[in-house]
Amino acid sequence: MFTTVDTRRTPPSSRTQVAVSFLVVLVAVIAGLSYSYQRSLAAAPAQQTAASESSSPVARGEYLATRVAMCVQCHSGRDRHGDLLESEKFKGGAIPMTSPYPGKEWAVKTPALAGLPGFTDAQIIALLTEGRATDRSAPRAPMPPFRMNRQDAEAIVAFLRSR
Repeated sequence: MFTTVDTRRTPPSSRTQVAVSFLVVLVAVIAGLSYSYQRSLAAAPAQQTAASESSSPVARGEYLATRVAMCVQCHSGRDRHGDLLESEKFKGGAIPMTSPYPGKEWAVKTPALAGLPGFTDAQIIALLTEGRATDRSAPRAPMPPFRMNRQDAEAIVAFLRSR
């Protein structure tokens, strides 16, 4: 009536050993790649920062306007797929959305920044450091009220004037 169960371990098959070995190697490779990737990410910002700080004001302004403040994202034209058009960078663009807040009106178009037509350097520096251009009303949302330091604002002005 009672059945006995054989509780002795049988040696693992060679297939099992191969599968386990493969998994161990796979985990080690993934861990190594992850470690390398994280180290490269940590090194990249330091290299970019060093390069941007030692470069000319125009190069630093380009870095700030395209990689940090991201002015290029709103102040540039796009193709029908939403991709930035190289020939339309900083020449103004349509705001492709409306305000998510009822009663809060947003701008529908961004002004051209290439060459800063209609703006003085002092106005743009004030806009970027104080959130508002001198002798003008504050920009409409979704333009953020930036609080940059003067050196960064001057670099952006130098870059935009060069376009």
